[in-house]
Amino acid sequence: MRVIIQKVSQASVTVEQKLISEISKGYFLLVGISVNDTEVELERVAKKVCGLRLFELDENDVHTNLWKKSIKDVKGQILSVSQFTLYAKTKKGTKPDFHRSQKSELANPLYEKFLKLLRKELGSDELVQDGKFGGMMSCSLTNEGPCTIILDTDEAA
Repeated sequence: MRVIIQKVSQASVTVEQKLISEISKGYFLLVGISVNDTEVELERVAKKVCGLRLFELDENDVHTNLWKKSIKDVKGQILSVSQFTLYAKTKKGTKPDFHRSQKSELANPLYEKFLKLLRKELGSDELVQDGKFGGMMSCSLTNEGPCTIILDTDEAA
């Protein structure tokens, strides 16, 4: 499983010119599920995402109080977007190879389970929004920091 976490002050997803989700302070996640992923990885990554301390202690003093609070501590929101392209192989040729990405019919239930685990970790269904699985989405966000973290279960995360 591969997750890109971006700390944001706002993020939204639009499908066919229609706003389908938006959040304010929190995380914008790009989530890739590989052919090797199981519920074990989902649980570990959901806990890690919600436990990482990427927020400052005091918003007015970001220089000395960085990395003190988690998204749970600041009651932040998550906007998660499924992203099979995170497993693109580009070593040969110019066309990406997506064979390491899980097939949609298997990835979708795993992704839905991941969302459920995030909601459980944050203690609220309303704090976790998502895009449209398999859909063509336009994503907008304001990355704060900028702060971008990559979690990969194939590496020491």
